[in-house]
Order: sequence, then C-alpha cells, then structure tokens
Amino acid sequence: MIVYQNKDDLENWPPLEGRYKIGNKNSPIAVCTNASIDEIKLDLKKIAIIGKCVTENIGIEKIIQNTVSNPNIRYLVLCGRDSKGHFVAQAIESLIKNGVDKEKRIIGAKGNMPYLKNLDDKVIETFQNQIKTINLIGETSPSKIERIIDETLKTEPEKFQKEGLKIRRIKEIEAKPAKWLPDPSGYFLITIDKDKQKIIVEHYKKGKINKKIVGNNAKEICDTIAKLDLIGEFGQRLEHAMYLARELKKAEIAIKSNLNFEQDNELDITSGKVERKREEQDEYDWHD
Repeated sequence: MIVYQNKDDLENWPPLEGRYKIGNKNSPIAVCTNASIDEIKLDLKKIAIIGKCVTENIGIEKIIQNTVSNPNIRYLVLCGRDSKGHFVAQAIESLIKNGVDKEKRIIGAKGNMPYLKNLDDKVIETFQNQIKTINLIGETSPSKIERIIDETLKTEPEKFQKEGLKIRRIKEIEAKPAKWLPDPSGYFLITIDKDKQKIIVEHYKKGKINKKIVGNNAKEICDTIAKLDLIGEFGQRLEHAMYLARELKKAEIAIKSNLNFEQDNELDITSGKVERKREEQDEYDWHD
C-alpha cells in the first residue's frame, strides 16, 4: 500500500542510505553525478540532494525512492561521467519517457541490467510524472553545472501536486555472532609467503595434514576448496565457508600491501608498508 506523507514532513528524508550529501530539502533540484564522486562540489543551499549512481538497477531504484519521497523535487540534473557499460543517465531518461515492461525492465534502456524489480508501479509512475531531467552528462565543471541550476531556479518551478510517497523501509536485523562449532571433516591453517607472493592453505583431518593448497588470491583458493569439497556437511557449513573467505581475503590483502598476516587476527596496517594506488576520484571503471 502506498502512503503519502505531508510536504512539510521531511525530517527523516531521504529514506534510503547512500553515497550522497543533503542540501536544502525544499529545493526543487536533485543532482546525480553518475560515476563521478568528489570533484563536483556544488552549493548545497541550492539543491536538495547530490550523489553518485553507477548502476542502472539498484542505483536508479534508490534515486527514485529518495526523489518521490520529497514532493519539492521536480528536476534531476544528470552530470559527471557514465560508468562503463551501465548508461545510467540514458536509462533514467528512458524510464521517464517509456516506463517499464511486465518484467520491470526499463523500456529502451541500453544497459545490461536495467531492471527495477524492487519498485511498485505506483512509485515508478510518480517518478515519471514528478521529474524532468536536465541532461549534462559528461560535464564535471561545478561552475558550469551550477550556472544551469541557477537558471532553473529562476523559473520557480511549482511543487509536485501530490504529497511525497512514504517509502517502506526494510527492517534492519542486528548482526550477532553464532556459537562456533568445529567442522567434523577437519580444519584449515592459513599462512602467507611474502617472498613468493603466495597464500598457503593446509587442511588437517584428524590432526594429520590432508591437503595443501597454494594460490595467488582468495578466489582461486576458495574455488579449489569448493572443488575438493573440504568443508564438512554439518550445521555450520555456510558459516565456515564465509569464515574461510574472510581469512583468505585478509591474506590476499596482506600480500598485496606487504602486511603481516595471522589467521583469526585483524590486519595490522602498521606492520608493513602499505601502498595505496588511486587512479581517479571517481568510479568511471566501476562494474557490477
């Protein structure tokens, strides 16, 4: 059931978390920077919200829900860089123009997965009627983007006729640790060889070594453990598989960052040289 909220009831807006900044909740303008993150800095007094979006499914769903829940927003500025293969701006404009089909696929969208399966038809229709896009895709200059925003604000757009939709929040489940049970099929010891840049995993069964796996990364070793079926069929099979994945990823990070690694202990970033490589302050090459 769709419930409308009062136009002045924006204390808890926006309803969904994300990588965005909140400005003037009464502004008629929202800004989507697509794959660009930090370089587009705008006057928050002029806009209601600004944030990135790199996928044409979950990302767009969040934009829609955070938009239709604020009836003051009438324009969505699409700027910044597109993430490769996703065409978020094109998908949003296709959605407003064409809607979705029976499978909730955005009609006319070019991306590989433009499905809005988590949204009711009423939410999608409201977004189509409420929002007009301002397509500045590819533009990253804050001054140029803000100039367009200023021109739009001068038109004094009217508020949306209907009150904002109240978006149903998914109930949060507090994470709690489970009582650990031993695997009847054996246990794993994980170490690293920094010189050879290798992760070493030994599987012990009844106290005797059963298998020894050597690999370059967590994925290859996880795949090998699964292929060899080394985790027992018991009540905590999934928990043990997740535990191994965590520890193996830590080992991989330790090798790549020249850190010390000890199984079951947190990585100590002061134990070795950490090299961080950051190409750009955006997610242009982000893939789902």
